[in-house]
Amino acid sequence: MKKLVCTLTLISLVSAGIYAQGISGGLKAGVNFANQDISGDGISLDTKSKIGFHAGAFATIMFNEKMGLQPEILYSTQGSKIDIDGTDAQFNFDYVTVPILFRYNINEMFNLHAGPQLAFLTKAEIEQDGDTEDLKEEEVVKGTDFGGAIGAGVDLPMGVGFGARYIFAFGHVTEDTDAFPEIKNSNIQIFVSYKLFGKK
Repeated sequence: MKKLVCTLTLISLVSAGIYAQGISGGLKAGVNFANQDISGDGISLDTKSKIGFHAGAFATIMFNEKMGLQPEILYSTQGSKIDIDGTDAQFNFDYVTVPILFRYNINEMFNLHAGPQLAFLTKAEIEQDGDTEDLKEEEVVKGTDFGGAIGAGVDLPMGVGFGARYIFAFGHVTEDTDAFPEIKNSNIQIFVSYKLFGKK
């Protein structure tokens, strides 16, 4: 499924580049309000959101004034907070995320966007009582996480923009659910962007 989506995405990007009427791009950054659904074998843990950040680059490839694609590449710090036997613990999951979003411009200022996102794991740790366990090194967590994103943005004069986005995973990210609970990522992003080239 992931290979099919990646292939279709590549074809879409090539086609977009050929038929695009306007290409622009720049940098973006913002805050994450990340959380995780942790459950398995009759247990369901109560998690709290973890504040993190994301930062990276984006491009907009417009087919016409209304419709286009918006690929991005971002570094994103995610995870959750949890109470384990009365002790606070924290999951720290960092990803390089690649959302490929279909963009619709309501007018010159407001836009909506939605599409798939593939995330590549760079760090997976759990912190408790000052100790850190590396879940990535122990191969407890999958190296990729596939999901979707939906959001809205505002483009202001001089190339400045801002917006919000909700990101949800299609499946859990743990490798061996018999030895470790299932973990499913979710994230709310609030961001600011600045166009470096293209129409401002």
